[in-house]
Amino acid sequence: MNEKIIELTSDLIRQESENPPGNEHGVGDYLKTRLQSSPVPFDIEFYEVAPRRPNVVARVGNPTNGSVLLAGHTDVVPAHAADWSANPYEPIVRDGRLVGRGAADMKGALAAKILATEAYYETTDDPGQVIIAFVVDEETNGAGMQTLVNRGIDADAAIIGEPTNLQICTAQKGVARYNLTVRGESGHSGRPDDAINAITGLNHVLDRIETLDDRLRGEEHHPSLAPETITVTEIEGGIAPNVVPDMATATVDWRFHPGKTDPNRFDHRLQELLDGVIFDNKPVSVQVDRTVFARAAEISPDHPLVDALRRAAQTDGVSADAVGFNAATDARFLIHDAGIPTVLFGPGSIEHDAHTVDESVQIADLTATAETYRGALTQLLS
Repeated sequence: MNEKIIELTSDLIRQESENPPGNEHGVGDYLKTRLQSSPVPFDIEFYEVAPRRPNVVARVGNPTNGSVLLAGHTDVVPAHAADWSANPYEPIVRDGRLVGRGAADMKGALAAKILATEAYYETTDDPGQVIIAFVVDEETNGAGMQTLVNRGIDADAAIIGEPTNLQICTAQKGVARYNLTVRGESGHSGRPDDAINAITGLNHVLDRIETLDDRLRGEEHHPSLAPETITVTEIEGGIAPNVVPDMATATVDWRFHPGKTDPNRFDHRLQELLDGVIFDNKPVSVQVDRTVFARAAEISPDHPLVDALRRAAQTDGVSADAVGFNAATDARFLIHDAGIPTVLFGPGSIEHDAHTVDESVQIADLTATAETYRGALTQLLS
């Protein structure tokens, strides 16, 4: 399977699908053609979530024998080619690794899903149903998976191919993201006392954010996730070097544990924290706007899906444990909205491989992923 998965992953990498802006049409067309030419009789759906942004869904097998959804996203984060040692969309093999944008996140897992399904179907009498869903827009808003769920996707279990380093992720953090806007009064920098410096005011606001971060880290413990955090990720302010700025903005990123589904509780806590910030004996005016809310999600580490994946991995010499994933993924839609027990399992590391310059994945891990998917299908659909 080594050569097959290298070839298929490489073909997928060559289909540049950066998001933003959302260029998934090329990889979607490729996947449709590849599935149509498969020796397996896939029933294929191809529909646009937005113009030139298609979901591709393929089904095969008998659903009365059970059904498993193998899902993944076709978009990748942008690659700044000047920083790479080679063209990010011309994959190369280097030191046992396949290098290219999306190798780990997650073109390799997409290839593994196709090959695993074909191998399972061709070697199984009366196979259960496998649904392969390749969706757009995971890297921004999740519109592809949300649309899949809205169209009524159903299965007994689901595996998403995020880069988990061949571990079984049963829990994932959620995210609440905010824009904070501080307003002051502009003036000449030669007479700063006659103005109200919004950047200085923002500094006082961010001191409060740091205090909240310290509190969050000590408030709760989750058995498989890192502590909750709130992090300043962007700052902007000032229009000229000789003008005291009258506006400054910051983006803060709040990562939280499962069990909290009401965005208003985050809004209220943040607003309460920032009310009453004082600078130069005056209250700082802070506008708080929530821009993102993605739910945390989890299933029990004792779920039969986890056991099936663990046993399948062991058969291929991989020691896979139930762990956490400290980011938000499309699993939230499947778990919360579709009611499908879902885990993450795939090649590469979210910490060291995904979204990096010279992104790469171990070729041996690509093969192990495909074999583990096939083994899990056999166990879940027997």
